[in-house]
Amino acid sequence: MQSNFYKGVILVFFGALCFSTKGIFAKLAFKYGVNGLQILMLRMLFALPFYLIILWNEYRIKQPTVIQKNDWINIITLGLIGYYLAALFDFIGLQYVSASLERNIIFTYPTFVLIMSKIFFNRKINTTQITAVIICYLGIVIAFYSDKSSYVSANLTKGTIYILLSALTYALYLVKSDKLIKNIGTVRFTCISMIVSCLAVIVHFVLLHGWNIFNFPAQVYWIGLIIAIVSTVLPSFLMTKGIAYIGSSNMAIIASIGPIATIFLSYYILDEQFTLLHLIGTAFVLIGVLFISIQGNKKNKIIEG
Repeated sequence: MQSNFYKGVILVFFGALCFSTKGIFAKLAFKYGVNGLQILMLRMLFALPFYLIILWNEYRIKQPTVIQKNDWINIITLGLIGYYLAALFDFIGLQYVSASLERNIIFTYPTFVLIMSKIFFNRKINTTQITAVIICYLGIVIAFYSDKSSYVSANLTKGTIYILLSALTYALYLVKSDKLIKNIGTVRFTCISMIVSCLAVIVHFVLLHGWNIFNFPAQVYWIGLIIAIVSTVLPSFLMTKGIAYIGSSNMAIIASIGPIATIFLSYYILDEQFTLLHLIGTAFVLIGVLFISIQGNKKNKIIEG
């Protein structure tokens, strides 16, 4: 139905906007002397109760099928890859790169999905898609050199590598989770994988720093709570519901608002410089992702037809 399509567009649009604020809030937290792991721990600590309540409610109102042992192993593994490792790499990388460069790099995950689909499922990659991947990475190189000239960081290359690892692990999560989501359901899968990742981050923090979670400035706790709700729980379900209405290919096209929103927010809130190279790099990344998404959409229509 057309009305459902428009609902999906709206849900994905606002989900992408919410996701785009993550780097902004993290950067604000860094100003109070915390590092990536510390603010990530607060994010997961505050998000955990929401996912527990949503999962409990899912079992309360429904009688979902029993999750098999192998599926449990896969959910836990993917939760650790897609949300624990991806989030850890992302927040560490954010310490060294601008919020706009981080969002551009993260947004290249469809290129990794494309490559992994070829590796794991032997899906064909056409010339247009190869060109799109090249355009994407050319955009990253341009954005990187823009950061190098306008953003003061002694570890820009290190940060870029961490963000690329985040995009790579998130793409692996997406490629491997498709079948599980169909078997288990989007809400259950999202909640369980997020609960696993929340616990993993908290354990990681405790092993390194003990239970030293009560000595941060008050502003850091508020930022952690905002990241948990606005940049984590809310968009995860907005995007999931939106994809159910419009499909993942259309989602990637609409979600292109994310990098653009991050650039404007980083300029107006963080006073990060916005150069012509930033604009060109972002444009290249968006064009590449759009081409990949459109090609994926065409293939899906051929298969469905």
